[in-house]
Amino acid sequence: MGKKIKILVTGENRDLEENIPGNSLDSDLSVQWVQWPVLEFKKLDVDKNLLSRVVEKPFEWIVFTSPRAVHFWTETMVQAGLDFPLETQVACIGESTSEMASLDGYTPDFYPTEPGSEKFLEEFEDLISNNTQKPTVFIPMAEGGRLKIAERLAELGCTLTVVPLYRTQTLSNLVQTLPGGSLSDLAVIVFTSPSSVEAVLSVTALPKETKVIAIGTFTREHLKNLGIESELLPGSSFERIGEVL
Repeated sequence: MGKKIKILVTGENRDLEENIPGNSLDSDLSVQWVQWPVLEFKKLDVDKNLLSRVVEKPFEWIVFTSPRAVHFWTETMVQAGLDFPLETQVACIGESTSEMASLDGYTPDFYPTEPGSEKFLEEFEDLISNNTQKPTVFIPMAEGGRLKIAERLAELGCTLTVVPLYRTQTLSNLVQTLPGGSLSDLAVIVFTSPSSVEAVLSVTALPKETKVIAIGTFTREHLKNLGIESELLPGSSFERIGEVL
């Protein structure tokens, strides 16, 4: 009988399955995935004048930096009784965000060939490089979220409007939801964001024998700054977990 290892992911992901397909795992190894939502999200009010500006003087681009930003932006527009202008092109940071945008009725015009801010900026810069006049760009995002995309687009000459759309905070009853009551039986823990790192460490310590994996370089750097060594999940793909086990 093959060996089964237990991997905890700090969030929910619909792509996770009990056994990862393909050949990234040894034939005698299988994974028991445990998903632990550690964060909650509060929608913030958006100024009515800004919403009017979005509709009456459409931006050339809107940039969605996460599926959650898509969800809250759609909710904001619906509550305000407004239709998103067809003139505004839609850029998404990756394929999963693009899929969410499509489900919410948007037509994604751009997303990079690989997920992540770096690849997004590289390919989006190529897209707009031939424009004599750089576009106006609207970015609804998490309060206190990473500004790398906004800052780089501003450096390129784009006219930026960034609005805090939702607040990320630690789940209020997090310690009560800890799977199994502790992390002692985990082989691996996968952190999906710096916020999830802070949330977990606020209620429990990481067992020394548990392997730590980060999704995205930003999360990995955050762990490193806390003195926690981790490996980067290749391509941010759970199907490639075997490459770092």
